[in-house]
Amino acid sequence: MNIILFDRDLRIFDHQPIAEAAKLGEILPLYIIEPSQWEDAAYSVRHFQFVVESLEDLSDQIEGRGGKLFFSIEELREVLEKLLEAYESINVFIHRDARILKKVTGWMEKNQQRLFIYGAEIDQVSAKAFKKQVQLYLDVPLAEAPERIHVPEETPSILFTDMKKIHHFRVKGKRIRFGQQGGESRALETLDSFLEERFANYIGNQHKPLPSSFSSSRLSAYISWGNISVRTIFQRTTEKLQLCGKDEERVQLEAFLSKITARVRTACHHLEYEQNEDVSIVKKDWNEEWFQRWIEGRTGVPVIDAAMRCLVKTGWLNYTLREMVTSFIANTLWLDGQKPSAVLAQLYLDYDPGLHDFYVQQITGLSTKRLKIINPIKVSKQIDPEGAFIRRYVTELEKIPGEYIHEPWLYPAFYQLGYPPPIIDVLKANKLARQKFDRLTKQDKPSGKKGEDETGQLSFDI
Repeated sequence: MNIILFDRDLRIFDHQPIAEAAKLGEILPLYIIEPSQWEDAAYSVRHFQFVVESLEDLSDQIEGRGGKLFFSIEELREVLEKLLEAYESINVFIHRDARILKKVTGWMEKNQQRLFIYGAEIDQVSAKAFKKQVQLYLDVPLAEAPERIHVPEETPSILFTDMKKIHHFRVKGKRIRFGQQGGESRALETLDSFLEERFANYIGNQHKPLPSSFSSSRLSAYISWGNISVRTIFQRTTEKLQLCGKDEERVQLEAFLSKITARVRTACHHLEYEQNEDVSIVKKDWNEEWFQRWIEGRTGVPVIDAAMRCLVKTGWLNYTLREMVTSFIANTLWLDGQKPSAVLAQLYLDYDPGLHDFYVQQITGLSTKRLKIINPIKVSKQIDPEGAFIRRYVTELEKIPGEYIHEPWLYPAFYQLGYPPPIIDVLKANKLARQKFDRLTKQDKPSGKKGEDETGQLSFDI
C-alpha cells in the first residue's frame, strides 16, 4: 500500500509525495494526530485549531478528486505497525522537512519497508554550494495535483475519516477568535491579495505595528503548517515581478523574494551554533511575578504590553515586536529564556520549531557572543509615534494625551488611569544586563550602544 504521511505539508498543490504516489495507483492519504506532539510545551490549541481547519480544506480537495483523507489518533509507530499488519507491505511517501521524518526513517529501515522522501537534499552540501542549491530547488517546476485519487475500500480499524472525532481531541491553551484561519485555499487567497495590492508598502511598513499587519505577506503561518509551499510563493512572486512596470513595485517584491529565499536557507541548513551555556547558568534567579505580568501585558511598559496583548488575541506580531518582547523578558529583566520561549511558541500561530529556536537564541545570546538589548520606549517612539498600536491594545491608555503615550508614568494623573507603573527602570536594567553579559563573555571593552535599540529584522521574517 502506498501511504502519504501528511505532517507540516497540509496541501495538495506542489505536494510531490502525493503527486508521485498517485501515479502508482491506489494510495492512502493519512494524517496522524500524535498525543505526544500535542503534549509538548511548545504546542497549544491555537495550533491545533489551525491544523484542523487545514485538514478540513485538504479533505475537501482530496474528496473532490474521488478520494478520502484518513486520520488516526495514535503514536506514529503504532499506526505504522497496524498498517504493515493489514497490508503486509507498505511504501511511505513523505517530505524531507517533516517533523516525523526521523521516526519514520528508523521504523521503515527496521521493518525493511520502502520510504520515498521528497524535497531539497541540501543538508550535506558545502557552504559554497548551498545558496546555489537552494535557488535550484526554488526554480524546480511545481508538482501538479493529481486529477484523480484512488483509495482502498477497506482500511484497518485504527483509521477513520469522520473529522468530528478530531474536534473532540483536547489540547492545552485557549482558542483564539481573531487569528488567521488555516487551509490551502486561504493561503492562496492571502498570496493573491498580497501580490495584487498589499505589497505596495512592504518595505516602508515592515517595522510599524499596525500597518505591517496589512502590508506584510501574512503567509508565515501558511508556510509553517505547509498550506502553501515556498516554491509556489517564490515562483508566483517572480512572475508578478516580471510584469511590474514601476521600479518602486519591483523594489518591494525583490525585498520580499530575498526574505523567502533566506527563510528556505535557514530552515534547510540546520546550522549548529556554539551554545553560550553560561548565559542560562547565570540567569538563575527567577521572578514569577514579572513573568506572569509579561504574559498578561501588565509590565507597565506600553509597547511591550500592547504587543503581548495583541499576540494573545491574534497569534501574530511583526518581527520588530517579536524581537522586542523576547529581548525584554530575557535580557532587560534578565530571566532565563527557556520558559518565555515556550510561551511564545504556544502563542505564535506560525510557530516553526527550527526558526523559533534560531531567533530566540540569536536575541538572548545563547548562540552568539552578542546580546540583543533593546530600549522598548525609544523604539516605540520610532515605530508607533502616534501611539495608535498602544491605544488599540492597552485600552487603559486610550485617552491619554499623545505626549505621554509611550511614558504614561510621566502623566500628572497617571494613578487615575488604572495602568500599572513599570516593573523596572528600563535604562538602568539594560545597562546592568550589558555589564553582566560583558563580564560573562570576558569582553575587554563593553559593546556600548552597538547592540541596543535595533529594529533590524532577521532575514527569514516575511
